[in-house]
Amino acid sequence: MRILDKYLLKTFMTPWLSCLIGFTFLFVIVDLVESLNKFVDGDASIFGVIGYYLRFIPSIWIYVGPITLLLGLLYALYQLTQNNEVIAMRASGISLYRVLFPFIVLGIFVSLISIYISQTVAPNNLAWTDQYLRTLESPDSDTLYQLRFKDPESHRTWDIERLDVGSEVLHGVTLNQRRHETDTLEYVLKAEQAVWIDNYWFFHNVALQPYSENGYKMGPLEHRAVLPKQEITESPERIIRETMSFEYMTSGEMKQYLKDRSPSDRTKANLQTQIQMRRAHPWLCLVTMLMAVPFGTQTARKGVFKGVFLCLFMFFGLFFMMNLFKALGLGMKVAPWVAGWTPTIVFGVLGAYLLRKLR
Repeated sequence: MRILDKYLLKTFMTPWLSCLIGFTFLFVIVDLVESLNKFVDGDASIFGVIGYYLRFIPSIWIYVGPITLLLGLLYALYQLTQNNEVIAMRASGISLYRVLFPFIVLGIFVSLISIYISQTVAPNNLAWTDQYLRTLESPDSDTLYQLRFKDPESHRTWDIERLDVGSEVLHGVTLNQRRHETDTLEYVLKAEQAVWIDNYWFFHNVALQPYSENGYKMGPLEHRAVLPKQEITESPERIIRETMSFEYMTSGEMKQYLKDRSPSDRTKANLQTQIQMRRAHPWLCLVTMLMAVPFGTQTARKGVFKGVFLCLFMFFGLFFMMNLFKALGLGMKVAPWVAGWTPTIVFGVLGAYLLRKLR
């Protein structure tokens, strides 16, 4: 890395980290005010609260990341332009694009990390933080009651009286198996418990009722203390995942859900829109850094307040468009890829245009 690149990144890193800490602290304070009663009433420990906010931070990165990168680079370019350092670099034969090169590389790097956070880390941590708050409100919130899970591929329907999150034991299970060819009832299995061991189920205290192809009962109930069912492969994790909110799913789990199930058109649009948003929105980190260049020059030439005003105006316009197209995608008014990528493309083109005019 050249001395110039190190100097430019050093000039940028200090204001960016200051903005990042400040905005993160602001989001944490706002959430703490809203959640303080839950922490107090639930007797949350200080370590529990710290763990909660460590997991809370990834879920706000999609909001904090772009605006802090924009403000950090805005200030860095303001300082460089105010001190005539950019003019000196260009007078020395260094092109504007060469000056921007380390920032572009950093923007791409941060965007790639943001994709991983958006698709995997943020959904998992959002599920954990919401579950933690529910646990504080009710000690039994780790237990799910009266679940129904349908697997159209295997033609099985599960009715579960109780499931403890994190365990591999189901209580009060009724399993309806239908035939693949005719979709008629093949058997009904009732068990006090079902235990997941070595990737298949052991049913305990079982009452099994077979049915003929015509739908009639075949003989009396069959009672067994333990009944292994190796052909039943629906894991506890899958049952929990597919009965929980979609926003808690990782992008991989959403794709698997669409592959394994035959969801309604609205559910399909919901999932595909969220997948596209998680792919597209992280690139706003790079887009906002590109837009900071003309804003930074404007700030130095026409004053700090105008640059900051343009920055905030762009920020609110960006997130208004994000929420608008999200609503359009979820409402099936536009295609999922249009809902996900339009804000990124629009502001990316705008940034490239302003950068071209600056040249």
